[in-house]
Amino acid sequence: MRLPVALSLVLVAAASLRAEAPPIQGTLPEDYLPGLKPLLKEAVERSPNTINASLAVAQAEANRYQSDSILYPQVGASVNYADTREQAKGGLPSNNKGLYYSASISQPVFQWGAYKDQSKIAHLGEKISERNFAEAYRTLATLIREQYMGLISKKIAVRNERFRQKIDAESLLAQKARFESGASSQSELTNYQMALDEQTLAGDRVQEDYDYGKRLLTRLVGIDMDKLPDDSVPLEIPHPEITATLADAVLAGFVGEGIESTFQNEVYRMYLKEQDLNYSIAKVRLLPKVALSASYSYQNYTAASATYVNQYGLQEEAVNLGATWTIFDGLATRGAKLSALASRRQYEVARQTYVDQTVDTITYLRHQLGYSQRALAFAEMHDALLEVLVKQLNDDKARGYASDASIDAGILNYYATRYLMVNARSDYLGRWSEFISLAGIDPAISNISPRYVR
Repeated sequence: MRLPVALSLVLVAAASLRAEAPPIQGTLPEDYLPGLKPLLKEAVERSPNTINASLAVAQAEANRYQSDSILYPQVGASVNYADTREQAKGGLPSNNKGLYYSASISQPVFQWGAYKDQSKIAHLGEKISERNFAEAYRTLATLIREQYMGLISKKIAVRNERFRQKIDAESLLAQKARFESGASSQSELTNYQMALDEQTLAGDRVQEDYDYGKRLLTRLVGIDMDKLPDDSVPLEIPHPEITATLADAVLAGFVGEGIESTFQNEVYRMYLKEQDLNYSIAKVRLLPKVALSASYSYQNYTAASATYVNQYGLQEEAVNLGATWTIFDGLATRGAKLSALASRRQYEVARQTYVDQTVDTITYLRHQLGYSQRALAFAEMHDALLEVLVKQLNDDKARGYASDASIDAGILNYYATRYLMVNARSDYLGRWSEFISLAGIDPAISNISPRYVR
């Protein structure tokens, strides 16, 4: 369902009516999978994604210092000592020496607020980089959850294929015994051997897929492989307890006012402020500007020759109040104004597009959550039926009614159904975490410094 632009504007206007976020503690994948939580925390400092984002923050902070420097007095000082000996050909030598020092200070007095606006732009740039860091971690947390749950599925696939390989190996041993007793032919034995070889290949493939998934996840988090041992990856995802009422409350809160507080929306608002400041700076480019400067210097001068010695000190003090006025700059000022206005309009359009698309996306995710929940119910029903069947087979075996082969076949079917059920839970939790993340209430954001979100 795509909400109309008019409704989106009404929702944005309701941003002042802020409400508390629905209680979502205990519903995220890391609440069901303890091994996931440390990875989310490690990624704050170690992930290449967050490292790049933090370097952008550091660069923006450096730019802010440089822009702020123009608001403060510029102070300088110098000290020199010279000893010079001169002699004209055929004349008497002359020796000049002395100590020279000076100090100066300058300060813009009145620039029509242009320098202050430049400083504000730099501060906005730093805040934008901080929000970009938070946005980078928000998307990173969702991706880590997805890959971790995907790794669980891959590990289950390895378990299933290796179990099937075990069954084929046992079947081959039984067939060899029949062949040696003369009860089967060479071609039958070869077929069993080929079946085992093909199953071994399938097992090796899923094992490599699992190992590759581990490497991808550790690189994404920024940790070594030994920090993600196999025993930290479970073979189970617990049943998620998430109600439709809670999902509807999250959607209503986001569509009502939550979109105003998303990191990307805040970035767009700051970009709009930037262009307003750029326009203010452009407006005063052709106005007179006033600056004040003061300086002090002293020279201790001594000149000596064969017939005389001159020594004196020269002290100089100066205070200057000056104005500069660019009367015509070839229409550059007009171009700067038009550029600021056009850029502002671009960001207005981009922000409105973001609002509309994000509302569409989160509404779509809410619908997908419903579908995933229905699919999960079916998968868990099939899993429960197969679990009962395996229990019945074990009971039959205890009574002598079932063979090991029938038990293995039942377990294999149960494993296959279990794999589908875990994937269904993974899909549901993945969509839920994406839904919560997009709504701007992801608890994982508490892992990063408050400076990035306030």
